[in-house]
Amino acid sequence: MFAVLVELNAKPLAVAELADVLSGLADIARDEADNLIYAVHRQQANEQAFVLYELYRDCAAWQAHLAIDAVQRALQQFENLLTAAPRIVHCDSVALAGVEQAG
Repeated sequence: MFAVLVELNAKPLAVAELADVLSGLADIARDEADNLIYAVHRQQANEQAFVLYELYRDCAAWQAHLAIDAVQRALQQFENLLTAAPRIVHCDSVALAGVEQAG
């Protein structure tokens, strides 16, 4: 499986708007068969800092997610909402619990 970790820092006046955009991305991912988890979190110690955890069956599923028009429109909003470019880490799964394994 293919995981993506994303760290985002909202501009001070854009926290609520970024939370809405990220929630919309989660709604889109919910309908994707090869998306197993799309979790949006906000750090307890810093309300401007968000962390996303995405789990896909494979890298191609993540690339298909990125190609969705609504996802592209949401990502275009980041420039106005973030203090810096997102920090993105790609991972291959080593061990998982509580997630259906790909066949």
